[in-house]
Amino acid sequence: MSMDGRTEYEAARKKGLRDATSKKFSGQNPTLPSLDTIISKETIVSEVQLGTIEIPIDKIKGTKTVGRSSSFATNFMPILAINSEFGSKWINLCKSHLEEGIRDPIKVYEYLNWFYVEEGNKRVSVLKYYEAALIAAEVTRLIPKYDPEDETIGIYYEFLDFYKQTKINYVWMSKKEGFNKLLKLMIRYEWFDINDDSEFKAVYYRFRRIYHDLGGDELKNPTGDAFVKYFEIYPYDIDITNDTLKSEMSKIWNEFKLLEKQEISLDFNTESLDKKSIFDGISGLTGMKKAKIAFINSKSPEESSWTYGHEIGRNHIENVFGDAVSTKAFNYVPEDDSAYDALEQAVEEGFDIVFTTSPTFINSTLKAAVEFKNVKFFNCSENMSYKSVRTYFGRIYEPNFLVGMIAGSMTVTNSIGYVVTYPIPEVISSINAFTLGARFVNPHANILVKWVSDYKKDCKDECYNIDEQLIDMDVDIISHQESSDLTTKLRNSGIYFASKDEDHKVREYLATPIWNWGEFYEKMVRNIMNGTYNRLASVIGQSDKAINYWWGMDTEVVDVFYSKSSLPRETIQSIKFMKEMIIQGVYNPFRGPLYDNKGNLKLEEEKNLNPSDILTMDWFVDGVLGSIPSINALEDNHPLLELLSVKKKY
Repeated sequence: MSMDGRTEYEAARKKGLRDATSKKFSGQNPTLPSLDTIISKETIVSEVQLGTIEIPIDKIKGTKTVGRSSSFATNFMPILAINSEFGSKWINLCKSHLEEGIRDPIKVYEYLNWFYVEEGNKRVSVLKYYEAALIAAEVTRLIPKYDPEDETIGIYYEFLDFYKQTKINYVWMSKKEGFNKLLKLMIRYEWFDINDDSEFKAVYYRFRRIYHDLGGDELKNPTGDAFVKYFEIYPYDIDITNDTLKSEMSKIWNEFKLLEKQEISLDFNTESLDKKSIFDGISGLTGMKKAKIAFINSKSPEESSWTYGHEIGRNHIENVFGDAVSTKAFNYVPEDDSAYDALEQAVEEGFDIVFTTSPTFINSTLKAAVEFKNVKFFNCSENMSYKSVRTYFGRIYEPNFLVGMIAGSMTVTNSIGYVVTYPIPEVISSINAFTLGARFVNPHANILVKWVSDYKKDCKDECYNIDEQLIDMDVDIISHQESSDLTTKLRNSGIYFASKDEDHKVREYLATPIWNWGEFYEKMVRNIMNGTYNRLASVIGQSDKAINYWWGMDTEVVDVFYSKSSLPRETIQSIKFMKEMIIQGVYNPFRGPLYDNKGNLKLEEEKNLNPSDILTMDWFVDGVLGSIPSINALEDNHPLLELLSVKKKY
């Protein structure tokens, strides 16, 4: 340091003026934001005194009042002249810091996990100049009113839960459920100790340093997003070297970019790209290499109806393509990190196309995809988006709308039961579509939802007892929901007449939504073999976008099956007509006006619900009698719930 501290002040002021000039040219405020101009008393529901704690200096964003903000640029560097009273005080404080350290805590207000200084702005400025990491502060937390439509406030409420359990304030997430995922990682790897965060802090700041060295500063999303994503893919190894950590982070860098930009494309039907090549027939494959295709399953077809459906799809492509393909099913693959071993084995055996048939395999699939770039990996999941792995699923809500129409037309009591397993968006959207279908033909119909929570046991008796409960509530038609779970208790899906049959005889099913996975696998394999697969990214416009295949009844991947002998002719004609309207895109099951079951308007008249809103659906439409359980209320957290459960509401 110079003898009089003037050199340091001039260097700090130069940084401040540079930052202020840059902000002016970009049309932004060149000085510090002030909390008083950001919030009003009406928006704050509580003030909490946190006492004196250490806070990250890089989380200090501005000042409490407007009057003190104009002395600093947005990087907290001074911008006033050196011969001003302010300049003299800054220089003296700088000297004091170097001689004995800044010990007195500052006073700040915390709002949305950012800190605004009431007393101690110059202390913050000096410490920022010397790139200090932490500062002691007396903190008053301002808690805003919860707003379900404001994602930032929703994330902040998740942070409050996280902070209550960990006392950690130096990590931020930009997506809902981010803090919940982080806490699960901390518990899993035993980083969690409410009285001592030193181990987690060491892991986090080590990751943060390498992440920023690789260019993390250029990405807008917080480091916490990338931290969680990395450890979802790569299990923690206490002995990992910095070189290995850097190498693995480099491999998934495109996924870090996707977290920021969300460049996602939903492919509703790739037949529109090249219809001729897709339906060319086997002769179109002549001269092309033989494709080796692996299917990764959690259970066997004998034990799981879900796996059985994909096994039918595997047999279908063998029948269609004959000697042009060879396939193999890998069954009983664990739904944890060790699933990667099965994927690695498939690659070593020469398989060049790999379908993993459960959402719970997504992280292992992603790890394999960035490691083995010559192999095409697909994961059967809804609303999962990665650049390295293409995901696929069906718009199962479409046939559920039609099944609901049948239930609504056949009920006499206007009370229809709906038995389900998991509170995930796919199930929620199916219940809602079913309800809208029932009310499309019968506006007086109500849907009573019952959740089967103990899914790991044989459900025959429990499901029957639930049927009895529903019958006692005047229900005359019951639906069992087709689920994407691999071990669902609801072994038979669809609607049937309610009956207290003590012998548990076979039910008379009226209709059911069905999956035709063979249709998807045939089209996808054909697209790969004739080149359409690679052209999709070009048609979309960017080769590095995440591509999700989300096909509906127009591709026959999902469909409806109904009993022609049990349904009136007029009902059958109505179902055929509405099916064609949905296939042609003339009618959308989620067409406004839509109200939730609390009376709130969710979608205006004549508008269609956005695909993203369907994929993240966490509310029931008007006509549903029931509520969505919290994941924490369930005795066991199945991997599917950990991955896809609906968001917590405050």
